[in-house]
Amino acid sequence: MTTAAPVASVIVALNPHDNDLRRIFAACDAQQGIAAPYEVLVIDNGARAGVAAACREHAAAHPGTAVVHVACDRRGRAAANNAGIRRARAGHLVFVADDFIPAPTLLRAHLDFQQQLAAPAAGIGPAYFTPACARDPFRRWLEDSGRLFGVPFRTASVQWPGQFFYVGNVSLPRSAFDRVGGFDERFEDDLQDDLEFGLRLAAAGIRTHLLPAAVAWHDHDLTLDERLEAMRRAGRAARRMEARAAGARPWAPIVDQPVAPLAALAAVDRATDPSAQARAEYFRARVDLAFIEGYRAGDPAPP
Repeated sequence: MTTAAPVASVIVALNPHDNDLRRIFAACDAQQGIAAPYEVLVIDNGARAGVAAACREHAAAHPGTAVVHVACDRRGRAAANNAGIRRARAGHLVFVADDFIPAPTLLRAHLDFQQQLAAPAAGIGPAYFTPACARDPFRRWLEDSGRLFGVPFRTASVQWPGQFFYVGNVSLPRSAFDRVGGFDERFEDDLQDDLEFGLRLAAAGIRTHLLPAAVAWHDHDLTLDERLEAMRRAGRAARRMEARAAGARPWAPIVDQPVAPLAALAAVDRATDPSAQARAEYFRARVDLAFIEGYRAGDPAPP
């Protein structure tokens, strides 16, 4: 791999998914329209096995690869992303989730946006389930409702929330990161750490913008049971976040709503109901109840 200074540092923090890393490595190497070198930092904090070997195999099969293995000895996505930033050599940072497959236009779209900025801003790329994954009614509802990442990306261009931030597919200048500080490593999971970071970005006056061409494909056969457990963890993390700092509570509409109507909707399994509305009501009830369960069970950690 070239030793020239990279134009961008792409940071991929690994979580315990079971998707094929080789597809992500190949997609990162195959970015189009990039004349200058870039680096892809794969942050290995032990969340999955065989990462170092997979990186070596990819580099051996693809001389000149941009993929670099980076070891991290701390648990959690926040710690992994911070480790990647410490290793990054470029002034433009791009974060990509480890179950996202970058489209060939992703990095070019992020760089075009960052290089034209008059003031620091974050560029948000959309993520969509792969066509095979999206055939499942629950995954389609998650994507269309915006309940997976926080916004419905297929319609987000109509009304973009200028303070939305997620770490799945985002770019920002290193100067913006340095201004607000690193990710909070007290979040030892992969939930709420990016929300907390996004709140600090907004407080610093750094807005986010949707970049439709910076597409990533969500390669994850996500199940309802898996998502319910994630929502319980998210509820506990939200409770801890409230204990650390007063401020926005974007989960308030969920945790403050009456539980009885949700329980009634969730009592009858309508996951395969032919009515899209009935399925949506059932999925929403199950997901909200799981979040509320985690929120109410979570003891706030000391700040």
